[in-house]
Amino acid sequence: MTHHLCADCFYTFLSAYTNIVRLTRPINLVIVFITMVVMRYAVLQNLVSQTDIGMKLQLSGFDFFCLILSAVMLTAAGNIINDYFDQKVDRINRPDKVIVGKLVKRRVAIVLHQVLNALSILLAIWVSYRTSYWWPILIPVVISTLLWWYSPVFKKRIFIGNLVVAICTAAVPFWAVVYEIHELHRYYADMLVNSDVFFYRIWSWTLVITGSAFVLTLVREAIKDIEDMQGDGDEQYRTIPIVSGIAFTKQYAIGLMMLFLAVIGFVSYRVDLINQLIPLLAVVVAILLPSAVCIYSITRAQTKQDFHRAGIHLKWLMLGGLFTLAIVSYFS
Repeated sequence: MTHHLCADCFYTFLSAYTNIVRLTRPINLVIVFITMVVMRYAVLQNLVSQTDIGMKLQLSGFDFFCLILSAVMLTAAGNIINDYFDQKVDRINRPDKVIVGKLVKRRVAIVLHQVLNALSILLAIWVSYRTSYWWPILIPVVISTLLWWYSPVFKKRIFIGNLVVAICTAAVPFWAVVYEIHELHRYYADMLVNSDVFFYRIWSWTLVITGSAFVLTLVREAIKDIEDMQGDGDEQYRTIPIVSGIAFTKQYAIGLMMLFLAVIGFVSYRVDLINQLIPLLAVVVAILLPSAVCIYSITRAQTKQDFHRAGIHLKWLMLGGLFTLAIVSYFS
């Protein structure tokens, strides 16, 4: 009897834990983790190692781990609050994936959201204290505020909701390096012959990666809005496809893809990629070909499943683009 009771308690706990994990969208959290690790240990480390004064990254591994936790918790909190406010919409758009109010109680979701946000900000305060660099604390504060108002306010204004999500996504690679750049400047600026040129390169790569994430997120949000038109319309959301139609939204998304490819072309030209076999192959295989697939899938998409598939292609493109930029920065 006792054995069965313990087993029932264990399975109840396991089920509740699994539902909470699903609510945070763990795949998105893994992408945040990979993005930050690649930004620090590939892009930034490569640029630092190319100097001739023996520069090393200054932020401790523990402090960087705190930054990762901060970003992951912030992302998880944003996913939870989005599902909290979008219960009615999700019952129409994706009824098999509704968790809040069905598998996880509403009050549990809201408390978990608040706890994760608080922990994220506390971790940012810790890193700011360690580095005496305080303004980046505004990043998790602003993002948590934007994501709280995303569904009830911003998504009811055309384009603003997409802009908010794109800003939050682009903040992840920036968040990964902003403290480290400050520390590098404090310790090495006086030792470098051309410190302005060095830090200009760092900020240029950071801008390229954050800008690419921003543009591709706008594309993905536009495609996702087409996929979710039925439920969004019932909730009176003013998304681009609802206001301007599917045909316009597809053209808008393809235009953004062309902008992304123009940026990649410009970067390739600036680093003389044509004479570097490995990074050139990386760009072709992980960026140009997937971009062509994304543009084709968006152009040909007709059904909800087609647009969902296009969104998955974009996720893979974002990951491939991140790793490719890391390779290019190594050879540049």
